[in-house]
Amino acid sequence: MEDEEINIRELLANGEDLDKILILAESNEKYLNELIGSLDDDLWIVAKNALSVISELLEKREDLYSPLITKLMGMIRKSEATLLTQEIAKTFGKIAKNNPHLLRKVIPLLFANYNIGNWKIKINMAYVIEEIARNNPSLLMTIMSDIKEMLLSSDPNDKLVALNFIVALGEHNFGYVSPYLPKLLMMAQEKNEVVKASALEALISLAEKNVKFRKIVLAKLEELDDPSPLVQRIIQNGMSKLIMKEQEE
Repeated sequence: MEDEEINIRELLANGEDLDKILILAESNEKYLNELIGSLDDDLWIVAKNALSVISELLEKREDLYSPLITKLMGMIRKSEATLLTQEIAKTFGKIAKNNPHLLRKVIPLLFANYNIGNWKIKINMAYVIEEIARNNPSLLMTIMSDIKEMLLSSDPNDKLVALNFIVALGEHNFGYVSPYLPKLLMMAQEKNEVVKASALEALISLAEKNVKFRKIVLAKLEELDDPSPLVQRIIQNGMSKLIMKEQEE
């Protein structure tokens, strides 16, 4: 295919031949610049696919990391498409894993945006912070106390987001969630049904990864008596899952 026949935007919009775009961007700065420019495209699928390709380039182009982080900070604030937001979060996660030092100063900014943003910005920032926690929990050390405060918030949404952060932290290393465990166990008595259910799901998820904590959570589930069908279902499923885990080990 001749150069003049290649329409990068059209390929990105259709999600076609992304591997071909990657090869072109690797070998020709013209296409790389066009790809980077596509991050600002009004069509979210174009921006999403462009970011997907650029993310693949990062291993070979270390010089792209810093400018990309700046670009991602702007994109995540404006994103109104869930799939684009998830791609941005995924890229942040990749950077957290491969070049964590570049994100250390960014974490407080992400959390500040969560605190002061509207509901959409809060959701977007939560996606990113959760993905960073999953890939490199040490980066969240500066906001550990803030996450703990979220568990005490009067806003149920803050509690739900904090629970997601904690579960993500626990996926990597159980030690990162130790400061939150007493409060999580207390949240098994939450009055808000959705928060209570989510807290129990978090406890069950963490208990799968630690034998000692598993016994504590099993005992907690056994003593709970809640009329809510939602909570009862989570308790029953959780107990089955943890008992099976015990038998496997």
